[in-house]
Formats: sequence, C-alpha cells, structure tokens
Amino acid sequence: MENEKSTGNKYTVKDAAIIGIFCAVMFVVFMVYSTLTGASLFYSMIFNAAGAALILAPFYVYMCMKVGKHGPALVYNIMWAIIAGLMMGPFMIPWFLGGGIIAELSMCGKGAYHDIKRVSISWVITALVRAAHGMSEIWFFKDAFLATGVSEQQVQVQTQYYTDPKYVILSLAVTAVLAILGCMISNKLIVKHFRKSGAIK
Repeated sequence: MENEKSTGNKYTVKDAAIIGIFCAVMFVVFMVYSTLTGASLFYSMIFNAAGAALILAPFYVYMCMKVGKHGPALVYNIMWAIIAGLMMGPFMIPWFLGGGIIAELSMCGKGAYHDIKRVSISWVITALVRAAHGMSEIWFFKDAFLATGVSEQQVQVQTQYYTDPKYVILSLAVTAVLAILGCMISNKLIVKHFRKSGAIK
C-alpha cells in the first residue's frame, strides 16, 4: 500500500508527456487567438489575457486533473517565462517564473490538483500574471523594455493604458472573472465527459 502511494506521487513518462502536449497545444491556441484578435489594439492591450483565460481554461484544468500531481502550474508558467524571455527580453523571465512559483504554491496540500477550487485559484493567478506582463514592462522594467528597441509608439500606447487605473482594473478584473468562469465550465465538462468514464479520477 505504501509503495503504491509512493509510486502514485512520482512522475511518469505519461505525466510528462501530458504536460508537454497540453502546454504545446495551449501555446498554439493562444497564438492563433492572439493573431485573430490582434487587429484591435484596445482588445490586445486590455482584453487579450481575459479571452485567453476563458479559452485556455479547459486545457489547463484537464491537464492539472489528469496529471493530479504537483508541477503542472509551475511548468506551464516556466514555458511562458522561456517564451517571454525569447520574444520580449530576458527581463521578463522573473515575472513569469515568479508567477509560476506563486501559482504552484497555491496548490500546496494533498489532493489540490483534483480540487477544482484550488485549480481555479492557480489558473486565476496564472491569467493575472499574463494580463499584467505588459503593465510590468512599464511599471518595473521600463529601462530594460526600452533597451530591446521597442518603438516609441508602442511605449506610448502601453503607458497610456497601463498607467490609467480604470484600464488596469478593468483588464485585471475581467481576466479574473473569465478565468473563474472558464474553470467552472471546464469542471462541468470534465465531470460529464471524463470523470464518469474514469478518464480522470
């Protein structure tokens, strides 16, 4: 019994494959979504992360509950830390890495990855980290951001939106709400289609 329990807490090749596949799928879906909505500057600045929080929630919830062990929240955010470091600059790596650590810490305790409330909390944290990453470029990393050669127009646009409290609050609030809604919908789908069939415990 003890040996089975211990084995159940260890990562398997299947667990690693599930996380890898779902992280890759979520990245592709996010890029397609961002491309389709990128024509609207206002949407991209304020609601991009909110829409992503809703659309990607089913993938995230399924990944977490299917693996059922600590790590998916951190790994997913590490993926974004690497992508952000390559696409935006190394200064963004600590932002996403820190968010991933906080998201994973929110999952401390036995059975957290099978608890939709705990999974939802980690997803809200992850979504807010994504929503605020553009804000952080202006608030905390402006010198490093400018050093990347970003256009003055881009800096002006981000400064316009991300130093205005009403836009900041709107973006973060809508992101949190849609992240929670996405997790609620995802849980219903999982209970209906996967838990009853035994695909997820």
